[in-house]
Amino acid sequence: MAPTIAITGSASGIGAAIAKLYASKGYNLVLADSASDLLKSTTSYLQSLFPSTEILSHETDVTQASELVKLKDAAMAKFSSLDMVVLNAGISGNYKMPAEQGGWWGNPDGMRKLFDVNMFGVINGVHAFLPTLREQAKSGNKVTRIVVTGSKQGITNPPGNPCYNASKAAIRYLAEQLSYELKDESVTVHVLVPGWTFTGIVTDGIPGFYNEGTAAKKPAGAWTPDQVADYLDKGIEKNDFYILCPDNETTTEMDKIRMEWTMGDLITPRQPLSRWRPEYKEQFAAFYASKEKK
Repeated sequence: MAPTIAITGSASGIGAAIAKLYASKGYNLVLADSASDLLKSTTSYLQSLFPSTEILSHETDVTQASELVKLKDAAMAKFSSLDMVVLNAGISGNYKMPAEQGGWWGNPDGMRKLFDVNMFGVINGVHAFLPTLREQAKSGNKVTRIVVTGSKQGITNPPGNPCYNASKAAIRYLAEQLSYELKDESVTVHVLVPGWTFTGIVTDGIPGFYNEGTAAKKPAGAWTPDQVADYLDKGIEKNDFYILCPDNETTTEMDKIRMEWTMGDLITPRQPLSRWRPEYKEQFAAFYASKEKK
């Protein structure tokens, strides 16, 4: 029996790339997204690439717990098994108001929507799929997996888009708690932390995918979604919890130095977000240089 992977936010970008990779590995696909037309196009394209792959495509609003339960029920009805769930759906949020209307803090409804998708989309996904993944691990004598797509912004918390940063920080902590709760079970948890990734919608009749149609538009420093998907797969093989992706501009070591400095804000008398404050510029530069030499 072929293994089955369910992916939210799979109509485009990283989610679509993960779907393509696992289809190539022989998985059945359960694709979910709220963008119904794009989801249909992506499903058709994947089916053309992998004619023998079984695909279930399901329009899904991750902010509604009942819709994630319906997705899980549909997946089990079609495939009778489930091996991996990728909770990838997320938005960056276009909720900033003009300065005179409060800026980032002037649109509580927009901020709430961002949390509904980014944080409660994960909570709803775990609620819907975890009991089945636990049962599948026990009855099938196998390891099942939950992947949550996080963000470096949820770790280093750069200025700007505070609600996005907070939502990604929240799911990181939720995933840590979930991993600990499942430490004695055969259900593993992983947090995918992409670097700079070019996820622009691709033209040339292939919605949702990076290909030659947009290769010329990709910034040199960015990774493609396919690179992120491949890095995720390798991280899962190593059973890494944090799968921290580099890109063509930022190495993993650079990320680690920046994260170490960020954690230092908690235990030193610095002001928060010190990395971006002018009064700490020289101190951060010296810290960074000292770490690079090691």
